[in-house]
Amino acid sequence: MKGKTLFLSALLASSGALFFAQSHISTQAHNSAVTALAVLENSESEQDSFFSTGQDGFIIKWTEDSLGEHYQVTDLAIKLAARSPNGNDIAVYETDGAAVNMVSIWNFKTLTRKCAFTFGTPITSLSYSAKGTYVLCGTASSKGTYFLNTQNNTISSKKLKESTGAVSMVITSDSENSAVAYSPTGTLSYYNIKTGEKKAKFFTESGLTQPCMFNNNVFFAGYRDGNIYVIQAVTGNTLKKIPVPGKEPVIFGSNRHENLYYLVNENRQFKMYMIQNDRNKDVIEPQLIRTFTGLKDGEALVCAAITASGTIFAGTNRGNVYKFDNSIAERVDVLQAMTDNMYDHIYDVAAAGDNFYFLTPASIVLSSYDNGAVDVKGSNPGHTNLISYNSNGVILWTKDSKKSVQLFDFATGTASVIFTPENNLKSLKLYNDTLLSIEGSSTVNRYSIVQKTKENLYNGAGIQDALLYTENDLYVAKTTASNPAVPLLYVNTKTKETVPINLKGNVAYALSFDSSVEKPEIYGIIIGTDAQNKPLTSVFSYNPETKYSRHLLEERSEDPNAINYLSYPVLYTNMGKTKIRSYNLMAKRNFEYKRSASLPVKIAKNRTRLVVLNKDGSVSWYNPDMNGVIADWYLTTDGQWFEF
Repeated sequence: MKGKTLFLSALLASSGALFFAQSHISTQAHNSAVTALAVLENSESEQDSFFSTGQDGFIIKWTEDSLGEHYQVTDLAIKLAARSPNGNDIAVYETDGAAVNMVSIWNFKTLTRKCAFTFGTPITSLSYSAKGTYVLCGTASSKGTYFLNTQNNTISSKKLKESTGAVSMVITSDSENSAVAYSPTGTLSYYNIKTGEKKAKFFTESGLTQPCMFNNNVFFAGYRDGNIYVIQAVTGNTLKKIPVPGKEPVIFGSNRHENLYYLVNENRQFKMYMIQNDRNKDVIEPQLIRTFTGLKDGEALVCAAITASGTIFAGTNRGNVYKFDNSIAERVDVLQAMTDNMYDHIYDVAAAGDNFYFLTPASIVLSSYDNGAVDVKGSNPGHTNLISYNSNGVILWTKDSKKSVQLFDFATGTASVIFTPENNLKSLKLYNDTLLSIEGSSTVNRYSIVQKTKENLYNGAGIQDALLYTENDLYVAKTTASNPAVPLLYVNTKTKETVPINLKGNVAYALSFDSSVEKPEIYGIIIGTDAQNKPLTSVFSYNPETKYSRHLLEERSEDPNAINYLSYPVLYTNMGKTKIRSYNLMAKRNFEYKRSASLPVKIAKNRTRLVVLNKDGSVSWYNPDMNGVIADWYLTTDGQWFEF
């Protein structure tokens, strides 16, 4: 296929059955900061393999040949990660920084989630017990540490008779008979896991960040106010206060290594220091053992981990991962990242006859699965979204921005302004030669592309979406927190009369309909609660003629970013975040498509192909009648398709 390179698909086994896993293997970096690195500290098997996690919600398993198996488990940031001693399982903490705090366990060999638990408070530490029996979840609440039993996937805060309280580190002994917890209030507490009794409590330095144990867990260290503190863990006594000028260093060590290490970022290079001790009282002054250059402007190391063999891995705020060792060298080494940003990010996709338009940071591209060609139609003047318009152009706009909406004419290769929104543009839909916009979540306007005229159709608070059913019939999806307290409104654009729609729920959005169908129904997504008052997200239909509504698909969670794409008679949605689902409105049949390595965020379809835009900027191709992925494509930085 022209312009397309065949690369790799991962074929994995699960319970004796073979299936195609929707992960992909490459050296691509995280598309935002690396947040955690998880290694096997106490195992010689796979000792130089490790996991990295990022703000992009991806888990990447890196093997000794420096190739990474990528799989996105959430659309939120992963803040903490811990690797099981079995080598296959990984625990991750994902959060939106506010109400959502969840710990989940993933089997990375089968790419399946084993269990998940939500918390009402942030998770402050995450670790596996030495043998992998428990996942220890430290919290910022008075309930303290939760023990997740990996044998039966149950969780309890009552494993210990006395709560640990708020902690930022919890680890176990090699035998799993005891555990030690550090509290930011300034205590190290030891517990007997078998009996649940507290064995000892020592007062030590308070407010330490990056707490870690090293040298057979005899020593404890952390950072505060420009200093690294090295502490005798069995007494709580401070052995050494080591000044570290400048920004906060990256501290790391392990129970398998006698020494503690830290990294200091200095412009486009970084230095690694070693803190030695004699396991008694003396802590030797830090020694500079390595200096590396090779970081890009503005790039800094933000996390690091060391394996049993002494291999060190470090992640950066730009999503890159570096690999080096702890040997002493006086020279300055130029270090190349394991990772490489070889792919362009596709912002948006839209159907165009037998082809599709793809919007990248630099270009507007026409292509299809069946020809594989990359036809650059023009330059992107800085937008993130596009809409197909007629046969020789696209409409370009930028979500959550006041940038001017433009018509790009392929015949002339120029972009002309249609209108400039007064407030941030939340949504833009095309109806023949008319654009319907939502600006600032409070205004619905109509613009004529040809005449360049503007008409205000509706003003109100909490607007989520709008749909122009006919020239004079407007439907507005909103939240019930604004008046009137209904999720859907009818508005007569001529008389400005508004009529509340009898639809139960807290907020509606993602409205669509097919004007080519006789007496078409309106479809959308609504968030509400079930009979037990638990979150419920549903795809609904509403008949403007009969005023009757019904739920077609349900997901027992709150998903405010789900999409709804109608290609009559099939309705597509990514409700539930993890995969694409379709509902045949005539056959009343629900169908699920297997997902790729990344989570789906947009859907487009033409006569023969279904294409899904993924969160990492890749696209997945489907035969609409088959649930398996035909191929995952990435557009390389040199303008070629790369297939997995």
